[in-house]
Amino acid sequence: METAAPSRILITGFSGFLGSYLIAQCRATYPEARLFGICKSRLSRSDASNRLDITPIIADITHAEQMRHAVAQSQPDCVFHLAAQSSVASSWADPASTLLINAGGTLQLLEALRAERLSPRIILAGSGEQYGMARPDENPISEECPFRPISPYGVSKSAQDLIGYQYFVAYNLPILRARLFNTFGPRQSALFVVADFARQIARIEQGNIEAVLTVGNLQARRDFLPVEDAVQALLALAQRGQPGQAYNIGSGRAHSIKEILDILLGFARIPIQVQKDPARLRPSDVPLLVASISRLHEQTGWTPAIDLANALKQTLNYWREGIATGHVRSE
Repeated sequence: METAAPSRILITGFSGFLGSYLIAQCRATYPEARLFGICKSRLSRSDASNRLDITPIIADITHAEQMRHAVAQSQPDCVFHLAAQSSVASSWADPASTLLINAGGTLQLLEALRAERLSPRIILAGSGEQYGMARPDENPISEECPFRPISPYGVSKSAQDLIGYQYFVAYNLPILRARLFNTFGPRQSALFVVADFARQIARIEQGNIEAVLTVGNLQARRDFLPVEDAVQALLALAQRGQPGQAYNIGSGRAHSIKEILDILLGFARIPIQVQKDPARLRPSDVPLLVASISRLHEQTGWTPAIDLANALKQTLNYWREGIATGHVRSE
């Protein structure tokens, strides 16, 4: 059953990678709705000019009073909670901040909504990393698979998910828990594997570095999903998802990191060597993570629509253009 169109939408972390795409789709899907976005600091002039269709609210999601003020100002009837420390690699360097932002920030958001006596539909953006060390026979992973996170990031997102479930049961907040697998696309940080490979290829083609691309573990198999598909899935949950439920968001297909690299190298304009860098290896890594997306499809009708190879090529072209024009950092 489809819910009524929201009139006031709050997006935490709206200035990030996923948020920038979600804003555009919310505006297209709900042209009459007012959009509000939470960010920790003021946007640069260029970023602000690109986001004239959303009202920014400066707030630290880990700060109780700032979050209550943000919620009171926006009075949302739909919330997309995207704000996070979203890098697995960075979580190893600073696990405390990762837990504070991802779990603590979710807690402050939900407490602010309770304090203002609001009950909007709330979509929490979690991660497939919550499942962690899933056994091969548990793949494709259903939403009933137990959490066995092996990174600080996975632990923090597991905590966020459990907080969301607890607030649904205890306070009847209409919370939907999305578990996104490996989302990628233009504008993503080079902290993530697809963007990192695309950036290295673009730099090599520009002659900025020698024709050697450095890699970590290429054998791990993951579920890669273009960002546009991921955003459509989040909107499908907002419209037709069942509060209290958890939903995997992925392609339902596994690809090794090497397969992804080989597709990107197939688009390269010059020959490129591949070299393993021990510094890129994580303390622990899961061999296989692929989502079962049957629940999401059956309850909302959503299905992936974008071709993987074309999406990878678009990501590479984004880095090519950005480095050539100086719009993205080449170092």
